[in-house]
Amino acid sequence: MADEVASEVERVRKSEPGQSESEPIVNVAPVVAGRAGRSAGRVKTRMLGFQPDAAGQKDVFEETAEKAAKSEVSFPAGWIVVVAGPGRGSSFTLHNGVSQIGRGEEQTVRLDFGDTSISRKNHAAVAYDDEQGKFFLGHGGKSNLVRLNGRPVLSTEEMTDGDQIRIGETTLKFVALCGEDFTWKSTEGADPTND
Repeated sequence: MADEVASEVERVRKSEPGQSESEPIVNVAPVVAGRAGRSAGRVKTRMLGFQPDAAGQKDVFEETAEKAAKSEVSFPAGWIVVVAGPGRGSSFTLHNGVSQIGRGEEQTVRLDFGDTSISRKNHAAVAYDDEQGKFFLGHGGKSNLVRLNGRPVLSTEEMTDGDQIRIGETTLKFVALCGEDFTWKSTEGADPTND
């Protein structure tokens, strides 16, 4: 096969006009069928020390300062902890207002651990009312039921510390920090060192 390739190269060289006899003929390895044959003649190029444009880079210290300036203190009101099912051990912080439960990225309590019976958006919602110092659970109108302590949630239900919420195969435990005996509102202006 190598003889055939060499004779073909010689024939092409002689048939090309303007090619002198003094120009050397480059011998090329014959093409071999199969995976190794296709990549055997390839040359790989590596760029060492390649750095993106320095003008496009941000200063690390500048980013930290921006984050610190943008971040606000967000007081936790309670937590939701996955106690059974996919995602067991995961926890989510609840704040004043409404916290939506679902599998989607924009959900406050994102239960994207493989339980497909949980809807992506607003399967259920936990609300903390700072004025009353109470938590409430509501369903999102989805076909799969939300259960509070084993009972279906058909309308908004008040929640207490230790309640269990079940959605599909996932069981959540509610842990309250705020309530009738403590709210962040009641501690405004209080001296934290004076117990």
